[in-house]
Amino acid sequence: MRLQNKILTLLVPLIVLPILVLGWTAYALLMDDARDRTQDQVTTLLEQIRFHTEAQLQTARANASLFASTELVRQYVTTASAQQRAELEPDVRDLLFNYQLAYPEYYEIRIISPTGREMLRTAIGNVDNLTTDESSTDYFRAASNSAGAIYTTFLNNPDNNKPALLTSKPLRFIEGKSNNRKLYGYLMLTVDLGFLARQSGNQKVGQNGDVFFTDSRGNILFHPEDTQIGSKIDSDLFQELGDAARDSRSVGAVYKDKAAHYQGIKLHDWLYAVAVYQEEEFNDKSFSLGRSVTFIACIAILLTIALLFGALKTLLITPIQKLSRAAKEMGRGKLLVTIGVDSNDEVGELADTFKNMGENLNYYHEQVRYIAYHDSLTGLPNRLMFKDYLNRATAEARRNLQELSILFLDLDNFKRINDTLGHMVGDMLLEAFADRLTTCLRETDVVSRSQHDNPTSVMARLAGDEFTILLPRTTGASDAQKIARRILELLEKPFIINRQELFISTSIGIALYPSDGTTANDLMQNADIAMYHAKKTGRNNYQYFSDKLNEVSVFKLKIENKLRHALENNELKAYFQPQMALSSGRIIGAEVLLRWKDEELGRISPEVFIPIAEEYGLIVPITEWLIDNTCRQAQRWKERYKDPFTLAINISAVHFCGNDLVDLISKTLHATGYDPHFLEIELTETSILQDPEQAIETLQKIQEIGLQTSLDDFGTGYSSLNYLMQLPLNKLKIDRSFVMNMDTDEKGTAIVSAIIAMAHSLGLEVIAEGVEEASQLQLLRKLQCDIVQGYYIARPMPAINFEQLLASSARHLA
Repeated sequence: MRLQNKILTLLVPLIVLPILVLGWTAYALLMDDARDRTQDQVTTLLEQIRFHTEAQLQTARANASLFASTELVRQYVTTASAQQRAELEPDVRDLLFNYQLAYPEYYEIRIISPTGREMLRTAIGNVDNLTTDESSTDYFRAASNSAGAIYTTFLNNPDNNKPALLTSKPLRFIEGKSNNRKLYGYLMLTVDLGFLARQSGNQKVGQNGDVFFTDSRGNILFHPEDTQIGSKIDSDLFQELGDAARDSRSVGAVYKDKAAHYQGIKLHDWLYAVAVYQEEEFNDKSFSLGRSVTFIACIAILLTIALLFGALKTLLITPIQKLSRAAKEMGRGKLLVTIGVDSNDEVGELADTFKNMGENLNYYHEQVRYIAYHDSLTGLPNRLMFKDYLNRATAEARRNLQELSILFLDLDNFKRINDTLGHMVGDMLLEAFADRLTTCLRETDVVSRSQHDNPTSVMARLAGDEFTILLPRTTGASDAQKIARRILELLEKPFIINRQELFISTSIGIALYPSDGTTANDLMQNADIAMYHAKKTGRNNYQYFSDKLNEVSVFKLKIENKLRHALENNELKAYFQPQMALSSGRIIGAEVLLRWKDEELGRISPEVFIPIAEEYGLIVPITEWLIDNTCRQAQRWKERYKDPFTLAINISAVHFCGNDLVDLISKTLHATGYDPHFLEIELTETSILQDPEQAIETLQKIQEIGLQTSLDDFGTGYSSLNYLMQLPLNKLKIDRSFVMNMDTDEKGTAIVSAIIAMAHSLGLEVIAEGVEEASQLQLLRKLQCDIVQGYYIARPMPAINFEQLLASSARHLA
């Protein structure tokens, strides 16, 4: 006999006997635990029934209180006149019937007088009303004697001989001018107990157990079987159930001719819930549990024998088998194999030798793979690796319904560098370009150098002077546009190669997934086409593959570039639109407006260039120039003309939300010497609603240095009235759309009148803009508007024309 067979013969008895003893002990403990858990489940079920029943009681009390508090019910019961009460009765019935439609279980709603006489009743279904005098009924006496506001009870409804829930709410209302409440009657809800029937039918205890409900005498009210309804539990058993309910104990008895366990709970003085489960279910569980314990014991015996037998193999056979498998895996190309042998004998030394050999082979394999997937000059991923990234990125975007962008870059006139300075300088320039290109990515982005990474962006060199950038999980064209603009800005600085300055630009094509392609090939091809389009449009720019996006982007870029030069070359002009006081007909100020005329594009509307200036961060220097120019011009006029006037400047939301506006105005006023009381800051609702609390603080600081403040375009926003009382304002400007509608629309006139009255009540002056007709002027004067401006008064004009207006008798236009 072999040694392993002798060991098995010795170990089998030592394993089988202890496991059998443990199995029997576990079986006994599990049976006890099963009984305890079943009783706990029954207790929990009965508590849930109690909670659900109490919830129904709370709902009925709440609805009774709600119904009784309605104004119509109060009028009905407090009306002394029988005729008036008769007139109200149809409305009260309709109201109560509507409540019954919302709560069909309230099949009877009654209003009972303080003496118990039924005043009004609504019912759903054929429910007879056997008596209209409830004064002698037990529940009426209990309701009238109840100290609480609402009385509820379960009872057997004498009208239909069915169990029901009765909820009574006293109708107490204040009598006359006194604070005393007088009792005018009771509002009673009769609620169907169908929810108990549903619980009895839906709740089960085990496979054959039941849940049913009885009254205080043990008569079964609701039972899953209709034949059981009306029968009665034995009085001794019912008494024992009541005693056991206090301790959540079960009582043994017979149920359907079989041994069973009863457990009850008291829901109300008249209502009990009983759960019953049969003993045979425990017997079935006992047999099933015994089979399970026997099966587990057998499995444990077999496993223990197998484990002990396996220990013998582990000492000698398994280590050798692991080394053999490792050699086979290394032969298949998997070089970093975990051998799992950790011993200090000869087998352990052999395992260490296998590990060292695999690590050396893997190192050389990684070197070969790196060369295959990376560009040898820049170290960036090559075309093969980039395409692999792009395939995975498009698959992820398709799966997650996301977007991505590709930037295709080609250096402009790079061949000239190679031809004039040599390929070595060209290679050095490519390396420097790649290093600078990595700085264009977001701080959270990674330039991947491993095939197994999952980067947020990938930059690769395809060939020669062609580079690509993949931006996964972008949102629209703006993300790619930011990267492209950053690249162009960085290339404005020269490269220092061999102590020589080299300037290089690039043309960038942008393709978006999925609008410009759904596959890697389509996206790369379309980005390449967009790049060539950028070459044709003058190089050193970026183009979208989409014609529509391309046109918008080119236009914005053109306006932005021209706007930068316009600010530098002083092409922007300040125009002044006069404002006239209706009380005196004198020009008391002007609104300062921006105008721009480009040599190529001609006059460009502020509605075009102002949003672009805000988007690209140019609005702040433009506003600074406008404030400085206005204050200096106004100071010259103040020294020349006697009568004071106010100049109003519109402030962009972008600038207003910053932190330097107040400091800028203070420094400008100090430098120019202009009186701050004659400078007005106009803000739109958009500026304020971005951060109302910050807006209030900024406006307070502006007023503290002496400036006036006004709210422009009032009425076109969403919630000006919410903050109008809090905002420190001096004036309110009515939007021109309201003024234009006054002649043809009475509602327009009413709105303007309401705005003026509201503003005056808050101590604000009102400016109406867009006045273009004499009739509008006369109507605004009639509505007591303070100031007007518009084409009827004067169009916006350059400073020299406004100066002439100030010097002439045209200041008296009224």
